[in-house]
Amino acid sequence: MDTFNDIVAEKRTYSATQVTHSHHHAHLIMPLRGELTIVTGASHHRVNEQTLLYVSPNYEHCFYATTRNEFLVLDIPSGMLSASELLGNSAGCKAHALNNQWKSIRYLLLHEMEQQHYSRSALRDLFPYISRCLQQEKRGLPRSIQYIHEHYDQPISVQMLAELENYNRTYYSNWFMKETGKTPSAYIQEVRLNEAKKLLLSNDMSLLHIAMQVGLEHQSSLTRLFTKHEQLTPSQYRQQYRE
Repeated sequence: MDTFNDIVAEKRTYSATQVTHSHHHAHLIMPLRGELTIVTGASHHRVNEQTLLYVSPNYEHCFYATTRNEFLVLDIPSGMLSASELLGNSAGCKAHALNNQWKSIRYLLLHEMEQQHYSRSALRDLFPYISRCLQQEKRGLPRSIQYIHEHYDQPISVQMLAELENYNRTYYSNWFMKETGKTPSAYIQEVRLNEAKKLLLSNDMSLLHIAMQVGLEHQSSLTRLFTKHEQLTPSQYRQQYRE
């Protein structure tokens, strides 16, 4: 049972063991490295380099991670949430794009935690701003970004994504850059890279099979993706991080 009355900010890591629980405080989970999966009913939510997750109080959820990971987690006591309509118990889990605004908030939180005379009063002062940012994003991930996370294993065109938001392609590309700090193509490749990492570490599928599972037609495409972003081949990545 929760006994604290103030915000707690910690860096945490998670294992592959699946744990199911609920609690009277809310979570705001921001990625530092790796990926965390949170399951609520039939829904799978992922916290990774593109997304963060808000979990409202008293909401049962299961969590686990299959890769090396670290996250910045805010535990927010329910007493601080009563004034906010969004942060009530009915909110459930809400994923949000890790845009430049949230990256700035993450930087400020980490900066405060690293101070020699770290005080939680700084977190209390920052929380109203965090709450406003969450309220501005009630709908969670924009439709096209959610589509990428659900259909990364299929061909995805920028034109298709723009139509999901009812934007023309040029405006959509500019909007997407403001939302995520990346181009649509770079974002898609990053999602595929993260999914490939999970598959490399969780089973012994062939590299070609993994490439096809994440929407790449050729094994060579998977190799180029890893050498560009990880400076390792897929096989080297599997061997190094499994060890």
